[in-house]
Amino acid sequence: MVIPSLYTREDQMLIERWMRSVPAYPERDDLADANRVAEIALYSVQCRLPQGLSIKEDGSATLGRKTWQNPVGLRNKLVFPIHLLEVDRDDSQLDIKCPEACYATLLPGYNAYVITISQDSAESYGYFDVAISCFQAVDEKNSIAADASLILREWWQFQHKELRKSHWNRLLKQGLIDAGSALRLRNEVWSAVENADGILS
Repeated sequence: MVIPSLYTREDQMLIERWMRSVPAYPERDDLADANRVAEIALYSVQCRLPQGLSIKEDGSATLGRKTWQNPVGLRNKLVFPIHLLEVDRDDSQLDIKCPEACYATLLPGYNAYVITISQDSAESYGYFDVAISCFQAVDEKNSIAADASLILREWWQFQHKELRKSHWNRLLKQGLIDAGSALRLRNEVWSAVENADGILS
């Protein structure tokens, strides 16, 4: 049962439409709904998401990530994203960090965990944050990590096979998914990866 005090009518229509279309992947799907669902899920951890910084010619710095407002105050007290992991997606060989943070967030009333991906730039996906899929809510932390890992593996498989993206380089932060599990998942997807050291920095 959806809790009306947690979601506006527009939020409910958006979440339900997105749930009918998951998984949502870049260059295959319109990610507008996926971005809005991610913003609903991630509002309370905005300050912890990857933040890009650009330096202008005059030397001034500009933060790239926009912040957004939550129209429903009660949501801040009941929606708590769980940090899964953060990886470095840099494939430029220039040693520039391109962090990608992954979260699982229970949406009360929908009895589902939403898996989100956040980067410090909108360049890769058209948005800083996207909700890529969801799974039925479970209570046990090990089950949450296992179900989230399956979704991340599918996400990485799509990137590898369809978008021809190379593997992520480093695990920057472990969360509910530990370093060993993250590296195993990566190597399952990119089985031919050379030097799969995956250092934790």
